[in-house]
Amino acid sequence: MSSFHNPITIIIADDHPFYREGLVNVLHSSDRFKVVAQASNGKELIELAQEHEPDILIVDIGMPIINGIDAVKKITSLGLISRSIALSMHSEDSVMLQMLNAGCMGYLDKNTSKEELFEAIDSVVIHDRVFFPASTNTHMMELLSTSEYKPYPEPVIEFSERELEVIGLVCRDFNSKEIADQLNLGHRTIETHRARIMERMNVKSVAGLVAYAYSNKIIGFF
Repeated sequence: MSSFHNPITIIIADDHPFYREGLVNVLHSSDRFKVVAQASNGKELIELAQEHEPDILIVDIGMPIINGIDAVKKITSLGLISRSIALSMHSEDSVMLQMLNAGCMGYLDKNTSKEELFEAIDSVVIHDRVFFPASTNTHMMELLSTSEYKPYPEPVIEFSERELEVIGLVCRDFNSKEIADQLNLGHRTIETHRARIMERMNVKSVAGLVAYAYSNKIIGFF
């Protein structure tokens, strides 16, 4: 695991106080995490995210006033550093795709275990990697490559051979350092490639890059 400042700061957004408090207790069982605020709706989440700019937002999709997807979309558009993981009792394909389109880096079922929750946070915050539960990961990749629902508009962008190499490795869960080692390039060069690719795709997260690549069949299903 790469070094990262401790504790990782978190905002939990869910309209059920009992569930929020349960998550707080689970996260505070480790000194690696600190819940800095709680939101009961999407409007509160947007305001608190701007106030605290935590490392990660754990966001219920089905919140009142502003739902979780629209709240994350707004936070992403504001350019805040916070990354986000979506929470839901439901896993409809269209909802998961909209979640990626909004800028989320991963998805967790509300019945997730403590171990999977911690793994998701580490994946997104420390390793800059997309996270889906093991039970849905393969389905998610297949969905992105076959679904008629396209979160990103046509036409498909033409990418250089080097860009396609970077896209393929990102989709195989390589982080920037590992991609740099694989391609014998500098870490900063890979970061520049990845930022340019995301800008051209008009996506805001690594999850968005993966979603674009699979949904537009830029790469094959691994």
